Amino acid sequence: MFRAIPILILLTVLPIRAADRPELRHANANVWLEGNDPLKTDGKSPKLAFAMSLAVPGLGELYAGEPKRAAVFMGIEALTWFNYLRWRNKGNDLKAEFRTFADRNWDEGRYREWQDYNKARGSPYIETETLPCKHALDGCHRVDTQQYYEMIGKYDQFVFGWRDVHEVGFETGNGNVVSNQRIDYENQRNESNKLLKRASVIVGLTVVNRIASSIHAALRVRSAQVSVLPRPDRTELAIHVLF
Repeated sequence: MFRAIPILILLTVLPIRAADRPELRHANANVWLEGNDPLKTDGKSPKLAFAMSLAVPGLGELYAGEPKRAAVFMGIEALTWFNYLRWRNKGNDLKAEFRTFADRNWDEGRYREWQDYNKARGSPYIETETLPCKHALDGCHRVDTQQYYEMIGKYDQFVFGWRDVHEVGFETGNGNVVSNQRIDYENQRNESNKLLKRASVIVGLTVVNRIASSIHAALRVRSAQVSVLPRPDRTELAIHVLF
């Protein structure tokens, strides 16, 4: 009895030769479980369906003859790419805006003056960060535009570069200096990063949609092939294999 369970499961998922076609009968029951299935009424391939949906979600479903399900996967694909482009473009627009804001309101020369002030007093403020160049200039050892724009807003070390504190006298307690421009700048940068991260998540969803569509299309083609064999013949085949 228990031997019949795995056999019946295999008969459900594997391609099976037709037991009721004389030309396919064979004394050895294993012939019905071979990988090559001649009982393909339409000649459709699960592997091809998988590849088609991997390239374009829903295309494999169309190939399998399921236009409604194809429309679902295609709709998800279109929606995800629409939102990806929308959020990425908006995030990049905000990135351009906050960088322009920084170029107007953060003065590297003023920051270098504060560095000299700090060094002249024995560097009581420990400078943990080295500001990279935002452009490839002569004598610049490291160019990292992204890090440049991140550091000037993120770390207290660079607070004296903001123009709204130019009237504030230099000191080494940078954490006590409040710059509204710096706060505004960080809010703009965080909003841009949030949208760009959201766009990157959408890319992951498109991958999931493609994999789901590929597996579904392949299974539907395989299921259509197996369902060609009537259930009574499957039972007869199972009994033949067992006994």
